[in-house]
Amino acid sequence: MLEALVTIITPTYNHEEYIGQCIESVLSQTYTHWEQIIVDDGSSDRTAEIIAQYSDPRIRYIHQSNVGIWRLKETYNTALKQARGDLIAILEGDDFWPPDKLEKQVLAFEHDDVVLSCGIGAQVDSKGIVLGRLPKNAKYFSSLSEESTLRELISGNFIVACTAMCRKEALQSIGGFQQASYTPFVDYPTWLELCLHGKVVMLDEIMGYWRRHDKQVTNQLSVDMANSRRYSIDFFKKLPDDLRDKLDIDLSNLEYSYRRGLGSGYVSSGRNALIKQHWRQARSDFYEAFKLGTPYIKLVALGGVICSVCKTDAEWIAKCLKKRSLKD
Repeated sequence: MLEALVTIITPTYNHEEYIGQCIESVLSQTYTHWEQIIVDDGSSDRTAEIIAQYSDPRIRYIHQSNVGIWRLKETYNTALKQARGDLIAILEGDDFWPPDKLEKQVLAFEHDDVVLSCGIGAQVDSKGIVLGRLPKNAKYFSSLSEESTLRELISGNFIVACTAMCRKEALQSIGGFQQASYTPFVDYPTWLELCLHGKVVMLDEIMGYWRRHDKQVTNQLSVDMANSRRYSIDFFKKLPDDLRDKLDIDLSNLEYSYRRGLGSGYVSSGRNALIKQHWRQARSDFYEAFKLGTPYIKLVALGGVICSVCKTDAEWIAKCLKKRSLKD
């Protein structure tokens, strides 16, 4: 696969601040046999204008009317239908890559049984400053068998989307990118399905920079994002009995993790509601968190309920406490 054409799928929406760096990171690749398909989901800012400044023939631009994150699968599969490459790499419009990403990752597909490759995703803020790395134990994941990889992935998504590269043939065999009606993402369902068709190669190196910023739609969907746990439960239940027995996964642990994650999601949602002064919504979210969460989450949720009743937000309290500690 040393001369394989890599199709880079780049969904984007209102990424005027970041799309330039995204494209520049592709143009800077030491591996030059690529094409980039940018699907603009009806951006209302200068995203399209910035993309138009790049005249490289390997970059193809598709504009569509906004369908939103709940139909993200359609956006990804629109690009997949246009893909000419043997390999598919993911790079959303607010993320970017190190220059040697493609050169190193293409090598992972020398063996025909490899369907997916990934690496360390460096989490960065709006200015590109590194905040952390995921997964933290990439070396462990790189040593797993196919069965163990599937077991770990069902337990939790360790694949950062901007580090992922997969074989197009395998992706097409599962019907393209996957998305459940209750999930605002396509990566995790797609990785799980691909794992049933071959090996996953984890590289113990940074293969992408994953940006976190205030304008991300997913920041407002903390409860819905927690449904990755729900998806893993549904996925596990649909597996053949013999494979479920081999994986030896305790379903009750998955369900507990789902409830715990959902409780944390409601806390985040309640916090956002407090900031916006949506007191009734905040109270409702914290009530749900209290019912679902661990003892710590219950304590936080109780504090959130008190804040909603008093019509104040937790950030204000935190600032006051910080000022008090500085005086003391």
